Amino acid sequence: MTVSTTRGAALGVVLFSGGRGSGALTRQLVRHTGLSLTVAINGYDDGASTGAVRRFLGDSLGPSDFRKNASRLATELRTCSASLIEVLDSRLPPGIGAEDALGRLDTIIAGRAGEWLHLFLDAYRASGKPFAFGDCSVGNLVFAGGYLRCGRNFNRTVDAYAALLGLPTGLIENVTDGGDAWLVAIDADGRILEREAEIAGARTHNRVRDIFLIDRPLEDDEARRLEAAGADTAAAEFARRAPRIALNSRLAERIASAGVIIYAPGTQHSSLFPSYLTPGLGDAVATNLRAIKLLVTNIQTDAEISGSTAVDLIDRALHYLKLKGTRPLPAPCLITHYLMNEPGRTESSPYVPLGPVETIEDPRLVRIGNYEDGVTGRHDAARILGPFLEALLAPRRPYRVAVLLHDAGSLNKVTQTLLEMVRGGIDRIAVDLSVFYVGAEPLDPAFAAALPFAVRTIPDERAFRESVRAGDFDYVLLFESSGMYRGEDLVGLASHLTVGRLDAVWGSRRLSVRDIHESYRMRYRGNVLLGAVSYAGSHALSLAYLMLYGRYISDTLSAVRAIRATDALEAAVPLTHKRANQHLLSALLRRRAEILELPVSFYPISPERVKRTTPLEGLLSLVTIVWRRFASAGRPRTTGVNAHLPQMNTDTHR
Repeated sequence: MTVSTTRGAALGVVLFSGGRGSGALTRQLVRHTGLSLTVAINGYDDGASTGAVRRFLGDSLGPSDFRKNASRLATELRTCSASLIEVLDSRLPPGIGAEDALGRLDTIIAGRAGEWLHLFLDAYRASGKPFAFGDCSVGNLVFAGGYLRCGRNFNRTVDAYAALLGLPTGLIENVTDGGDAWLVAIDADGRILEREAEIAGARTHNRVRDIFLIDRPLEDDEARRLEAAGADTAAAEFARRAPRIALNSRLAERIASAGVIIYAPGTQHSSLFPSYLTPGLGDAVATNLRAIKLLVTNIQTDAEISGSTAVDLIDRALHYLKLKGTRPLPAPCLITHYLMNEPGRTESSPYVPLGPVETIEDPRLVRIGNYEDGVTGRHDAARILGPFLEALLAPRRPYRVAVLLHDAGSLNKVTQTLLEMVRGGIDRIAVDLSVFYVGAEPLDPAFAAALPFAVRTIPDERAFRESVRAGDFDYVLLFESSGMYRGEDLVGLASHLTVGRLDAVWGSRRLSVRDIHESYRMRYRGNVLLGAVSYAGSHALSLAYLMLYGRYISDTLSAVRAIRATDALEAAVPLTHKRANQHLLSALLRRRAEILELPVSFYPISPERVKRTTPLEGLLSLVTIVWRRFASAGRPRTTGVNAHLPQMNTDTHR
């Protein structure tokens, strides 16, 4: 398998990672076609051979996490020989002397990696400095030679080391611009943890109070002096010694264009939180308003998060992304989903407890589930990422909407409706629209060509249904073009169809109070009794739906409505029938469909010029509602959304 070097052509994913804690997520992402992955890492590791390399070079970040991720990605993608990765990940024996180490290293590796290794060995021999070769990673020494080869530019070295393993530029990025910085911390008891290795150390269970980046290593005597002076004094000194680092400009571009940003699990205080402390990082993430931003909390506890809950980890991540509260960035702009593991077993150890989830201000951001791969303590990456990636990568075409303009009576009225649709901005709605009207007279060809949608004449309503079925339409929009309704309201209804969640959008005249009163005044012309009967009758229909289906529909007789094409095609009567609304609403409400009512404007027209609902028709409508409620439901329908609609919540979320 090879990885594409054309970045930006696919869905961009930025993964904030440490050394090994995000391995499952990395493997899932790098194997996924259609993604352009960037793994963002910091270089503050200073333990074992990484620390030895940093002390020898004097101005370099730590190579270890970059080496580990490069080896993992190259193994997954098979971009270089397994033997090269094996050599780079190998370590010299503990306690080996310098002469024996040099003798072994002189012949251990060839090619470009060998050249870089010898650059380091030559620098070691020329320096006269001591170097602890025992338990040293060969890859770290090769990286050190590459650092010398790249003119002591750390980020260029990251690119060069990745290329050594056949990986494309930008797949692995340093979070910062490459400036040197060192990680220290203060624990809950005021003790200073003066090395990154001490923060992550498994021998002690640290309760970290705060972490800091400083410009040079902290010496033992400095640490003891600051510890004696107290935590507040130490914190002030560390703040004064903040390094001059900035966000990697290339990573900033990746973040700006990303569709998904992931904060991985792992060693939080030593690997992940320090990345979030990068000046400008939180602002770059917050500025990308379209990306999904997932924070995946740890499954099991480790030394540096002893006693912490998942909620604690979320709070600290936000704390550092906001540069310890100095940047007023809204939490939803930084993290859109908190993925918290709940194993579903009674034992708490060694699992990280959820903590006070109810204190999270917005429950919409919370996802709780069993995200563990068996009982391994590792995350099941497919369970975590699958729902989000499937939703984002699923091919989505614009919903196809067929509009039927009925009861127009003249071509001029059809033309007026079409003009109102255009003036209302129908071309700015992300739907594939086709308009049909009943009649034999065609539109003026020049006018039809200027419209931003197709218009077709049909002989009758049956031909419309056949066109809907043949055209694979998603929604049908029914609109009476008698002149009572405004074509602009079609735009409002169509705009709510773009998400695909709704089964129907119903135009309601009753929500336009001024218009409804004017209509009654014109129609009944002072006949209070008839007006009262009509008014009560329309409410009776609404109350019938409330009593029989549990949903109040304010305007059951509206002639502006959008419904799913499947519902339109299954209607028991023609869509222009006097009681079509009652058949449609009864079918929708029987299956508990999602219906949105919107106010629509209308113009009262004299009863002599348009068809009105008579008291008899009102009574028949009421009978239809009751009959449809208790008649056989037929084939059950459970579809609430189209098959291609993205679903963000799955059974593993709650």
